[in-house]
Amino acid sequence: MSRRLRRWAGAFFLLVAAGLLAWAAALLAIRAPYRGYAGDSALLDVPSGATTRSILEALERAGVVRSRHLADAAFRVFFRGKSLKAGEYRFEGPQSTEEVLRALVEGRVVTYRVTIPEGLTAEEIFGLVAREGLATEGELRALFTQPSLFEGVPAGAPSLEGFLGPDTHFFTRSQGPRGILSTLVRAFARSLPDRFEERSRAVGRTPLEAVTLASLVEKETGVAAERPLVSAVYHNRLRAGMLLQCDPTTVYALRRKGLWTGALTREGLAVDDPYNTYVNGGLPPGPIASPGAAALEAAVAPADVPYFYFVAAGDGSGEHRFAVTYDEHLANVSRFRRARAAQETASGAPR
Repeated sequence: MSRRLRRWAGAFFLLVAAGLLAWAAALLAIRAPYRGYAGDSALLDVPSGATTRSILEALERAGVVRSRHLADAAFRVFFRGKSLKAGEYRFEGPQSTEEVLRALVEGRVVTYRVTIPEGLTAEEIFGLVAREGLATEGELRALFTQPSLFEGVPAGAPSLEGFLGPDTHFFTRSQGPRGILSTLVRAFARSLPDRFEERSRAVGRTPLEAVTLASLVEKETGVAAERPLVSAVYHNRLRAGMLLQCDPTTVYALRRKGLWTGALTREGLAVDDPYNTYVNGGLPPGPIASPGAAALEAAVAPADVPYFYFVAAGDGSGEHRFAVTYDEHLANVSRFRRARAAQETASGAPR
């Protein structure tokens, strides 16, 4: 080999060695844990349509990655053909550039847990969602009166009241108000008993009426064994053409008008509102709260009993006493008043 060729070979070897060393150093930097921000975590919102370059620059500014140039190299090598997904991300503690990019490629966005118990009104549910900063109550209310926008809401529903499924939900900020409500409506649809529409028709109700009746059952009792009994009372009264006289409907009517004071009065029971079943015959125009699966089942499977009345037992158990005749009901009301008076005497509370 000539001297010149040996020089070229030596230079080439040095160049390759330098390149390998540079790549090894870059690889070490890419895989080395890094945290360039103050505090325990950094929150980064990646907007929809953001370019890869702008995302990598935002990561560098936020102190999540050491260098956008290293991040770009890592993305091209390790995630070729992939894309960085939009959403809200939280980075906690030192992480390597590769780990950070993997989180964005896989779309590991921040989720917010919101538990919605059975029997809440839409206003109460909106408050829970707004508390997490996922949407404003105003944004949710604007969609509340547009049930036709959401698949799964029965025909004729005046609003989304009753169709926001109780459950523990995990939302992302990027869903927005409509996405959040869509998730809640889908949860409602999943909670419906099998053949719900068919069974609603079998008991003489439309699906909307059945859900409405279920919401009354949900608000009237928390005792599982009583739900079919309460449902039977309302079915029996509807067939007999009697007023339902359901206290929770009157409370709902008063809340709609901003008149609820925390206690039902004679004036409250006479309030002029389509949801007040003390003055209007039949069921309200729609549900008054979000019923759970058990109340929905009770609405289409009422107990085979002749009851027309019920009143709280008054003993703190949450149970009720049921009656066929009005005289029996009055006797139960007297028992309720005596039990309540005894409780107040025992506690020292003023009657």
